[in-house]
Amino acid sequence: MSMNRLLTRLAAVSALNNFLVEPWPTIAGPNVFDSKIEPVDDTSFDRAFPTCVVYTDYDKDHWNKGSKVHQPRLLTLTLELLVVTAQKVGGDSATYQLDCPETDSEIETSLDVFETQIYRALAAGNEASDCFSYLCPSYEAVISRRGASVEGGLRLAARQITLETKALRDPVLGTIPTEVAAFLDRLESQPDYAERVDDIRLMLTEPASWPPDRQVRNAFGYPRRVVEVLGGPTSPLTVIGPTLTFLNPQGGPFP
Repeated sequence: MSMNRLLTRLAAVSALNNFLVEPWPTIAGPNVFDSKIEPVDDTSFDRAFPTCVVYTDYDKDHWNKGSKVHQPRLLTLTLELLVVTAQKVGGDSATYQLDCPETDSEIETSLDVFETQIYRALAAGNEASDCFSYLCPSYEAVISRRGASVEGGLRLAARQITLETKALRDPVLGTIPTEVAAFLDRLESQPDYAERVDDIRLMLTEPASWPPDRQVRNAFGYPRRVVEVLGGPTSPLTVIGPTLTFLNPQGGPFP
């Protein structure tokens, strides 16, 4: 199950770009992207652009199956920090591409400041950071690596931060936690994600409409026969109404 993985990535992006509303939490401003670099509005050729791309690269033991439900879930969030410049492509044409130049002392300082801002933004106390902190309550390891070119090993204006987190398992009964609900409400204000929010809510709440035996199988990955042997529910529950009338052996009411 990967809904918490999706929510973790979206929450991290939104925490770092403040839902695309100023003030910006980092020197990248709005240039924090989900899984790929999108076109930037400012294409000046005489300045550098700090950017960040967020990935969820690795998710271990996230599917429920028997005793695995007690296994810690390890989710890796990867942040690629880049300082890029715009370069023209095709002579006098208006197209351009973003390149990552070789680093220097000033750029390295910017990357260090950028990394510190990211750490603070992920714990800023808004809807996005609260959702991220709820879904990933602790770090197993945090690794920061410098960027280098493959060919010559040149130090580039880039850094990769790997957050190995202990992440929560996806909810199995169709409930949406408070922190996640608040984040989704706020996420609807972003045009890029507004259309997805209803689908995410539907995926999270769908198990609430399942019969009890399917909920148990979803929670533990058991086959139906195992649910029956363990005494779990295998048919819709009979709900007794709130009003009960107790009769004596003769069929009349108790005095």
